Amino acid sequence: MKKRFNCMLPAALALLVCLTGTSCRKTSGGSGNAAQTGTSAAKPEKILATDMIGRKIEVPVKPQRVITDRILPFPSTYFVAVRSGMEEVVAMHPASKSAAVNSMLNIMAPAVALANTDIFDGNTPNVEEIMKLRPDLVFAYADMEGAIDPYEKAGITALGIRAASAAGGDAIETLRGWFDVLAYTGGDKEGMDSIIREGENAKQTIAGALSASSAPNPSAIFLFSTSGNNLEIAGGNFFSEYWLKNSGAEDPASKEFQGRKVVNMEQLYAWNPDIIYITNFTPLSPDDIYRNTALGLDWSSLKAVKNGRVHKVPLGIYRWFPPSGDTPLMLYWLAQKNHPELFTYSFEELLKNYYREHYNYDLNREEIVFILNPNAAAAAGYTVGG
Repeated sequence: MKKRFNCMLPAALALLVCLTGTSCRKTSGGSGNAAQTGTSAAKPEKILATDMIGRKIEVPVKPQRVITDRILPFPSTYFVAVRSGMEEVVAMHPASKSAAVNSMLNIMAPAVALANTDIFDGNTPNVEEIMKLRPDLVFAYADMEGAIDPYEKAGITALGIRAASAAGGDAIETLRGWFDVLAYTGGDKEGMDSIIREGENAKQTIAGALSASSAPNPSAIFLFSTSGNNLEIAGGNFFSEYWLKNSGAEDPASKEFQGRKVVNMEQLYAWNPDIIYITNFTPLSPDDIYRNTALGLDWSSLKAVKNGRVHKVPLGIYRWFPPSGDTPLMLYWLAQKNHPELFTYSFEELLKNYYREHYNYDLNREEIVFILNPNAAAAAGYTVGG
């Protein structure tokens, strides 16, 4: 198995490495523990933590039985921060697991495939079932008021994690907030900080190139999810607006609504975007749209379709639309799709070097193709409005 996390270059050097296509050497090794199998372990040391909704609570410094609920990217974020083999993550949301088992996370930490998902009634955690798993820590969805209440009433130690509401859709700041919480529970500060610096550098590098260019920005939308003939589009005050603004595209949806909204095809005709990005919260592919077979709708008159600019968002350590350890890569990928004439770097080399630097993992050719061409099964467990 290829080892991760030992090669930590300064962020500025990392950018140079990525853009010149120079790669690090491969290493090998592995990690893990026996928490998931129920093997006895010493009682973990505890620390007073402050979660993302301001609660102060005593939590284990090195939790041995972890559950992540409706914060779907959190298993991968935990992996990146804690450098875990994922054996201690005993349960997660089904839509977290569908991404995990169809991602690099499953390759780099195969124990993630053992996590239980039978602890939810839709998006509602089943506290009785959760208690049977004897967690010593739950990372709990806290975007909605009262979401933590069932855990508190049951006496379950839970840290409240905000997602879409954490920073107005700013992906880097949301990720920073998640890392701040994970610093209480074994997160590696140097490793987490290096990813945040890389994201900030990516944002600044792209902004500098865009400001020096006279090329107009294309219009683009994110097709977030689908169900039946329903199209859920991502709008303002959400990660979509952040991504497009910081990669050189205009976002017509953000001017009309915030968050996510189900729209009809007439709205897409009105926007007529230059580019359509399809997330991994839907199994829909660009080929479905190009063949005009998607959802029984007529896509053929859209500029994005006519010009071949319909793109499936990659899936690496997790789906790239929400924040993840791969967040800096999303900025570089989008910038190149929005302005291919301006951003001429080899994205595959950038991707390979990023994984080598931040995860100490040497991607092979098949894995690069896997990241850039996600499996439709990665959308399983997610529903419109979920």
